[in-house]
Amino acid sequence: MFICDLSLCAIFLLKGDIIYMRLKRDVHPVFLPAVMLIILMLMGSGCAMFKKKTLLVPREAGDTLVEITDPTQLPQFRDDYSRDSLLQSIDHSLDYFKRVKANPYGFHMDGFSHENLEDSLKFFREGFLRCRDTAEINDFIVKNFRVFQAIGKAYEGHVHFTGYGTPIYDGSLTPTGEFRYPLYKIPPDFRKPYYTRSEIEDRNLLKGLEIAYLKSKLDAYLIHVQGSGQIRLASGEKVYVGYGADSGHKYSSIGRMLVMDGKIPEEELTLSTLIAYFNQHPGELDSYLRKNDRYIFFKRVNYATPYGSIGVPVTPMRSIATDKKVFPAGGLAFAVIEPKKAKKTWKFWEKGTSGTEKSFFVLDQDTGSAIQTPARADVYFGIGDQAMYEAGSLNTYGRLYYFLKR
Repeated sequence: MFICDLSLCAIFLLKGDIIYMRLKRDVHPVFLPAVMLIILMLMGSGCAMFKKKTLLVPREAGDTLVEITDPTQLPQFRDDYSRDSLLQSIDHSLDYFKRVKANPYGFHMDGFSHENLEDSLKFFREGFLRCRDTAEINDFIVKNFRVFQAIGKAYEGHVHFTGYGTPIYDGSLTPTGEFRYPLYKIPPDFRKPYYTRSEIEDRNLLKGLEIAYLKSKLDAYLIHVQGSGQIRLASGEKVYVGYGADSGHKYSSIGRMLVMDGKIPEEELTLSTLIAYFNQHPGELDSYLRKNDRYIFFKRVNYATPYGSIGVPVTPMRSIATDKKVFPAGGLAFAVIEPKKAKKTWKFWEKGTSGTEKSFFVLDQDTGSAIQTPARADVYFGIGDQAMYEAGSLNTYGRLYYFLKR
């Protein structure tokens, strides 16, 4: 499962006698003990500095999950959210497996057939209902499941977790002085790659395809990023829009651009700080938006809860978006998310517990433009302002594990 490389400590030790002999020759005897102490300290730090990190080594080239065979390396399977929400999300994935009998996304790894994933999910659901506490859940998993960890970044198991949600914005079905920024449906000449964002806007290519209008260009763009949204009309009625298609161009994060340009410190980047920045510097918004070539097209839907990319409703704090080429669609997983150290006000943790990890079972039910490689995962937080605030504040690292029944 793991591989470690030797440090350079042995080399330093072999040279110790030579160093001492030279110091004895060149350094005044009074200072010799102090100089030797300093060198030994540097040698010790050098050993730590050159020691390489433990790596997750896949069994086969191209595998993105590594089986954890040592029980002492498993996390504590403590679930921080409600049983009902987990059971609901499991049932949604089971609906997916009933409809789809083979993985259509390109993920291939030994043992992770749709049949095995479905059987694992059914068995977990039955056993989970019998478990009365965390200890029983852990015992049930260790005895009955193979646990696989995502290789993460550089095979070190570190997965970058962010959050997403469904915003609710005021809007209109027709353009007004207040609502001037449209969302568009899929054009009749659509193909991939379609035109870039700049080409679409400069040439007004989507005129006549408007679904609804929003108050600000940033509001419209944030629905592009989230992939769905609710639009509150003056009458009180809500219009629901869902992801239709994307232009096929590479996604570029405007938040990342602000960090790279020194506008927002990386540790302070959240949705709230991004919105605040553009509210204070509205003249910069267009130039940043146009650097992201990817454009999202929408469709009106008749359901308030958005659906993930596998065609099932997403569940707050239970559904995750991942790259479906590297992780199993619909599969059961377990997320362990590190506390965010930089911002004490992060609302993902309850007051007084910000120094502890969050951990919870999740279902792999969605994907996203920015969620690519085995080092990324996006947690769905729900609908509305509070969910968006909390989702926009999640920007930290953790670990991700998947399960197969033994």
